[in-house]
Amino acid sequence: MNETKHKKRKTHYEATHGSVAPCANRERNHMNDNTRAELSKARIETAKEDLATAYENMDAGRYRAANNRAYYAILHAIRSVLALDSVDHKDHDSAISYFYDCFLSSNVLDSYLKVVVDYAKDSRNRSDHEDYYAATREEAMRNIGGAADMIKTAERFITSRQDADQIQAAE
Repeated sequence: MNETKHKKRKTHYEATHGSVAPCANRERNHMNDNTRAELSKARIETAKEDLATAYENMDAGRYRAANNRAYYAILHAIRSVLALDSVDHKDHDSAISYFYDCFLSSNVLDSYLKVVVDYAKDSRNRSDHEDYYAATREEAMRNIGGAADMIKTAERFITSRQDADQIQAAE
């Protein structure tokens, strides 16, 4: 009898880092609740500032710059969510991979956000690194809309997570 072994599909984090994302065991012990909340709040404020700058750049016809700021708004929103788990990845790919695996793949947050992040990341890379890339208003608008969605989602998640932490602390 010939048995076929099914290979478990690697997560995005495993594929890029060679190890399992630590989200399955979310021990939030090296930062206290207030520190995590403050860091998360600071990051979401930075995301909002980047989003406002993206709008300004788009209105001024600076679509490449708008793509850049929209991407960074998304990244800071992601990092605001990660702060709640005392997770901090300084490089973009690690933060995004962790976010995909721990929040999108597990359906904690809407998997549509992966499309938002991937599109913004591609636009930002092309806008920043390709000399003759001609970013469009439509592309910038899509990235800005995605950034706004990411920020709203992050804010809702942060609020619900903090509410749950307060209820747990009161018990």
